Amino acid sequence: MNLELEKIKLAQKIFNIESEELIARIKAFISSEQTDTWDSLPDEVKLSLEKSLHQADNGELISHENAVKQLKKFYN
Repeated sequence: MNLELEKIKLAQKIFNIESEELIARIKAFISSEQTDTWDSLPDEVKLSLEKSLHQADNGELISHENAVKQLKKFYN
């Protein structure tokens, strides 16, 4: 299947629809088919986020103020 060609054919069919009700149903269907961003993240990003959440759950946090101070030291 040529995905790009199928998209064009589908767009042409949608363009020719005269029914407002059908257009509304198509819009509702497309809106309901949104994907979860998590599924599209690379594995290394998922692992990093999971590690961060685990650290936060264990109270391994620093305040925003302390983080800014540390960054200023690093970049000066």
